[in-house]
Order: sequence, then structure tokens, then C-alpha cells
Amino acid sequence: MSRLQRGVVLAAVLATLALVLPLAVLVRDGWEPLRRADTRVEDAWDLPAGWARDLTLAVTQLGAPLLLELAAVLIALWLLRQRRHRLAVYVLVSVLGAELVSTTSKHLVARVRPCIDAASCPQSTSFPSGHAVGAAAFWITVAVLLLPVVGRKAWALLLLPLAVAASRVLLGVHYPSDVIAGLVVGGCWAAAWTAVFAAWRDEREGRDVPLEEGVG
Repeated sequence: MSRLQRGVVLAAVLATLALVLPLAVLVRDGWEPLRRADTRVEDAWDLPAGWARDLTLAVTQLGAPLLLELAAVLIALWLLRQRRHRLAVYVLVSVLGAELVSTTSKHLVARVRPCIDAASCPQSTSFPSGHAVGAAAFWITVAVLLLPVVGRKAWALLLLPLAVAASRVLLGVHYPSDVIAGLVVGGCWAAAWTAVFAAWRDEREGRDVPLEEGVG
């Protein structure tokens, strides 16, 4: 593993420990300043029925966990048919692994959602945002897959997790701290595994290969 790859893995671990873990503790303990800040931002937005809400609902589907899990499985199956076994494993570990981390974290923190209308509110707990975790992990993974095809333009896909995170707050189903934690968890998970699989590729090739050539 190169110095850069080790640095990416270390940075991902440190970012998670330094930001997400303390945030999870503060959320679970009901730290009042954080609760007030989250509530203030959440109360500032109330999307009425109309085109803006419809657009936000469409954007939020780009991070829907079940859709992303299905997409990841289908991509992995296609890669297996192409005999790209390492890439298939990379996709499954990056995306499904992130979803598992998200689900486990939700059970541990057990934060109640901010929804006023319980009938239209998701039944899962709130921290971290599963949509934000999934979107960050999935779209980073897809961007890495597309790097050999379209080059650095693939990184434009990283705007999608930010849009998904914003949509969750605008729809009133998550607090800002939920989506911030979700982006960090999903992004760090995918980044760390990208570095690991890139190192695996380099070991096979016997040389340091630019990320733009893929990780498979």
C-alpha cells in the first residue's frame, strides 16, 4: 500500500472518529445546544405541496437505500459477467458495507426523527441519515468505476450526495447533524475501501497505477 493510500485510509478513520463518534454521543445524550441548532434549521424549512416539493422528493430517491442496494447488486452481477471479479467485490463492499454500518449506527444511537406528521414519516431512527450514507458511498463508488471511461468528469457525481442530504432536511425527515454524519460515514467508508482495492490492484500489477485507470 502506497503512502497516499495509507493516508486516505487513516484520514477516513480519523474523520469518522473525530466527527461522527462525538456527534453520535452528543445526539444520544441529548446535548441541548446541538438539539437547539438542529431544531432551528429544521424549523426554518417547510416545503409546501408543489413543484419544489416534487423535485425534492425526486432528488431524495437518488439516495434511497433499497434502490441503491439493488443497483449495487446489479452492477456487481454485470461486472461478474465481464469477469471483473475484484470490481464486483469492490462495489458490494463499498455500497452494502456502508448500508450495514448505517443500520447498525441507527440502532445504537436510536434518535427519534423530527417529523411532525407521523403517518408520512419513515419508521426507522434518524442518526445517521441512511440516504446520506448510501448516496455518498454509492456515488463515490460509481465515480471511481467511471474514471477510466470519462476521466475526472466522473467526480461531478459527488454533487449528488450533497443534493440528497439537503433533500432530507428540506423534507423534514432528518436533522442537519443526521445528514452531516451520514455524508462523513458513507464518504469515508467508500474512500477507505477505494484505497484498499487500489492497493490490491497495485500489488497485482507490481506498480503504482493512477486511480484514473480504475481499482479492479
